[in-house]
Amino acid sequence: MIKLIKNSQLTKFIFSTYSIFHSAKKLFTSFKLVVILILVTSCNFEEKLVDARIIDPVRHYYPIIQGEELEIIIELENRSDSPFKITDILTSCGCVVLNRATFDVIPGNSTAFLELTYNSNKNIGLVNHFIYIYGNLKDGDNIEANFDVHVVPDALYTPDYEELYRKEVEKEGGVKNLVDGNESDRGYYISSGDGEGENNRTILKRQ
Repeated sequence: MIKLIKNSQLTKFIFSTYSIFHSAKKLFTSFKLVVILILVTSCNFEEKLVDARIIDPVRHYYPIIQGEELEIIIELENRSDSPFKITDILTSCGCVVLNRATFDVIPGNSTAFLELTYNSNKNIGLVNHFIYIYGNLKDGDNIEANFDVHVVPDALYTPDYEELYRKEVEKEGGVKNLVDGNESDRGYYISSGDGEGENNRTILKRQ
């Protein structure tokens, strides 16, 4: 009888020891899987910073009449081997709207285009706006495009020097308009002091 009790206790001890060992082994295996998963995830999704630039970041558009829409095409150039992942695009005014962004990633060493529209209904005179593009940038969290345009009033309003300038340009002949197009389609010009890198950085100094 004593021998049977001892054997039963020994069996319980062995079973208890095996259960503890088995539980510890399962815990260690689970921990190892978690560590491996973290390592694999960090390797696969490690984000590399890129050198992305806006072509002609500072632009001066030709005058438009109040109520006209100005189409703005921004060329983005990714100068790095890694992809440029655009996370957000913000504008300084609700009157500047992103029309179409057929991409959110620009492959390495390639270019892409953003199309925006400026609505001049609520503005008269010189208008100045900014466009902010965010992503995995090497030199900061965003790059900026800046444009200005003179919005001249309709003929029902008192003419000012912008409208007089427009009429003078139109009076010079139709050949120039045929070559250059209307003001809203003609494009923009760049001043000699507008450097390529002026707005291709996070902080833009304003006077």
